[in-house]
Order: sequence, then C-alpha cells, then structure tokens
Amino acid sequence: MKMIFAVAASVMTLLAPMTEIETASAGSFDYSIFEGEVTVTGYSGEPEIIEIPEFIGGCPVTEVRDNAFYNCHSLKSISLPDTVLKIGHHSFYACYELEEVRLPAELEEIGIGCFCGCAALKEIDIPETLKVLPDSCFRACGSLEAAVLPEDLEAVDKFCFAGCTELRYVQTGSCLGSIGERSFYMCGRLESIVVPPSVRTIGAEALGYTCDGNLMLRQTDMLIVGREDSAAEEYAKENDISFAADEEKEVFAEISSGSVTDCENAASWLGAAVFLLLAAVFFLFFIRENRHSLNDDEDV
Repeated sequence: MKMIFAVAASVMTLLAPMTEIETASAGSFDYSIFEGEVTVTGYSGEPEIIEIPEFIGGCPVTEVRDNAFYNCHSLKSISLPDTVLKIGHHSFYACYELEEVRLPAELEEIGIGCFCGCAALKEIDIPETLKVLPDSCFRACGSLEAAVLPEDLEAVDKFCFAGCTELRYVQTGSCLGSIGERSFYMCGRLESIVVPPSVRTIGAEALGYTCDGNLMLRQTDMLIVGREDSAAEEYAKENDISFAADEEKEVFAEISSGSVTDCENAASWLGAAVFLLLAAVFFLFFIRENRHSLNDDEDV
C-alpha cells in the first residue's frame, strides 16, 4: 500500500505545472523573470550609466532585488522605470560615485540602507507614493543638499539621513507621524526644520546633534519650528534646542532653505528700499530748507 501511495505521489509531482525562473543579462545589469514579472538582480562589469526599460521580453520590470547594485563603485547614473514598485534593502549601498538617480513615480516600497554611502548624490526626487523612509535609507550621503519629503509620508526611520553633512533644507509633509532615532544626526548644516503637528514621536538625538570624533555635540544654532504643546516643542525643551511657534514657520522655512541666491536677492531688495527711503527723506528735507531760505529772503 505504501508503494502505491509513493508511486501516485511521484506521478502527481510530474504532472503538476512547473513555474520556472528565467535568468538573463541585459549587458550592464542582470535580471530574472518569474510569473510574468522582471526583477533586476545585479550588475555585470563596471557600468557607469544604466537605463532600465519598463518591459523586458514583454514582461514589466517591477522590482530591484536586495543588494542588486551593492558596492557598484563605477555607477554614476541610474534610471528606474515607473513600473518598478519595490526596491530592496541595500540595493545601491556604497555606490559612492552615484550622482544621478531617477526613481519610479509609483514606487511603493524602498528597503533599508538603499542609498547608504552614496557620497556623490547631491539631489533626489522622492516619490510621493512612499509612506515610509526606512532605517539608514540615505545615510552618509555626504553631498545631499536638500530633501523634500512626500506629503503623505508617515515615518522617517532611524538614521535615515544621518551623516548627510551637506544637508541644508528639509521640507516635511502634513502626514508625518514619527521621526526616528538619530534620523538627522550629523546634519550640521541643517539649521532649522519645520515639524508638523502630526508628528507624535521624535527619537533620541533625531534633530540638532552632531559629533566631533567620538564626542557628541548639540547644535547651538539649530531651530525647530512647530506647534505649541506639541512633540516638537517637547523635544526642543528636553534637548535645550531653540523653538519657534509655527505661526512664524513661513519665515523660518525660508531661512531653513539655506538658499544663498534667495538671501542675496532679499538683501538686494532691502538695500534698494532703504536707499529709496533715505533719498526721499533727503529730498523732502532739501525742499523744506529751500522754502525756509526763500521766506527769509522775502522778509529781508
């Protein structure tokens, strides 16, 4: 009887439909096809510029696998199609020559440490569809200057932007609920940030801390802008960081941008206004003195 069951099981296994994983290379990158969807799995050689198409063999490219371009030191530019919905953890870890990234407009998930160590990356357009920026996502991106967070983003996880030493401007959305531990640690050029009232939790040393070697330092010039009696104000008080009520946030948002051009333009307009005001005062004074002089002549 056991022999009969064993034979039957073997027959069923042979008759069952088989789903194969097809693997191939597109020159600069490797991929696999499974159940009609393409996953980018790695790279070949020393690619500098990669443009991944929306479809390969008639199948949509939907994912970049974990560690796919890990330590790809030659990579300078990559463009991902809008069909990609997921980028795995550490996919572009330590791609320190990577300068340009085009992320999918409908991206749903991005893995931890995805762009960690991309030291040459100066800017990044973060898709509005993301809800979470995970642990160490942009950590040690030492050239990154600005981060505009999606309006519906709910969480910035721990160490997300830690070590972004050139980061000067961060724009937050109205749905942000949590800012993780040391998420903006060692962002010494970030002098102010607007924390929306939706934020309920702010982790330890998340804002306003940097270091000198092994010595942790609090940024004395840091300003947190937020709602009174909020998590932002509580964090500022607990960490002895300057705080401003959010009715002034438009002013401080402009300050936080760190835009030299805007500041120079504002200074130019202010200087012109002061000059015109002084000129007007001088003109009125001159007219008044002339009138007095004429009156004195007539009296004589």
